[in-house]
Amino acid sequence: MDILQQAGASALGSRLRRLAERLSLQAADVYRYYELALEPTWFPVLYALSKQTSASITELAGMTGQSHPFISKIVKQMQAAGLLCSVPSATDKRVNTLVLSEKGQAIMPVLDRQVNDIGDALNAWLNDVSPDLLCALTKLEDGLEHTCLLDLVTQRARLPEGYRIVSFRDGDETAFYELNKAWIERYFVMEESDKAALLAPQSYILDKGGKILLMLAPDNSVCGTVALIAMPKSAFELAKMSVSDLHQGMGLGYELGLAAVNLAKRLKAKRLFLESNRKLTPAISLYKKLGFYELTQSTPSPYCRCDIQMQLDLH
Repeated sequence: MDILQQAGASALGSRLRRLAERLSLQAADVYRYYELALEPTWFPVLYALSKQTSASITELAGMTGQSHPFISKIVKQMQAAGLLCSVPSATDKRVNTLVLSEKGQAIMPVLDRQVNDIGDALNAWLNDVSPDLLCALTKLEDGLEHTCLLDLVTQRARLPEGYRIVSFRDGDETAFYELNKAWIERYFVMEESDKAALLAPQSYILDKGGKILLMLAPDNSVCGTVALIAMPKSAFELAKMSVSDLHQGMGLGYELGLAAVNLAKRLKAKRLFLESNRKLTPAISLYKKLGFYELTQSTPSPYCRCDIQMQLDLH
């Protein structure tokens, strides 16, 4: 048996790397067939500049999802091959941008034909072998954008057996509403600001750049929630944290809060803000354990129940 297949999900990175190496070697054969003197690793930059006339190295790194050092290395190789030119930016003369040289532009018709041919061939082949592969790959990339493998491993070690934290999914609206409604009404009354977020989490939170995490019980039911609501100046509000009565006393609230803090760090947030009430002593203690401190100067709150505001500095 293939040793990497035998290792299962733990060898995912190694299997993807191996697959990339195989595809790159075969791509080199395809380039030779089309009489293109190109390295397979140059393709993302060429393709990006065929869609956008000029771009800086930073922009190319963002467009391709590859690291700045890697793109810098590729650009140097392509400049040495005469495919790229560096020119001052049209908007800021202090910044250089990259454009296709005459040689680079000359090969684009052949490259376009090759891209179309490869796309047609691979789509037909994938349709037989694994029709959902590209969709699954996109989901994997999107998921890893906001997930840290170390967090997943350590979180699993800390959580009770069978519990796990996932991102908000279609169909979770009712659980998100009911859990938070039950928690709020145990101590306070539902306010208009609560209803705005709980009745429309997609438009009120997610579509505005926020995130929602859910705690799943061993039976896959939602037993806890927490949200990051986007704020100005690279900040998020930590809000809508709740844990079902049936699942209290297992440290799930802390794990949800820690997962939200780690997610905010990956989103490059500079600070986290929250509002609470002093009579919620366990909650205040949890926030302090996560590193939050009380703000001495408060800002106007949309919640009547709020009598304490706290902050966590991230960067």
